[in-house]
Amino acid sequence: METIFDHNVTGIELEMLKSFIPNYGIKDRDDYIEEADRDKSCTDLYHLYVLRGENNTAEKYFVQIKNPQYKNILSAF
Repeated sequence: METIFDHNVTGIELEMLKSFIPNYGIKDRDDYIEEADRDKSCTDLYHLYVLRGENNTAEKYFVQIKNPQYKNILSAF
């Protein structure tokens, strides 16, 4: 599964990603992979690329999300 760690996420970006979801801790790559599912990974990749200002790439991950609740939340961005 592709994750934010495959996209050279920085420490600053990790802190910013954590701020999107209170009480959601991204500890390290191994814990993240163990806990994340495909939709969560795509959601975090979407957020990462929005932070980077790369909206076309963000959209690529948005369309891969199957969970309607995630999509509904993200559509407010």
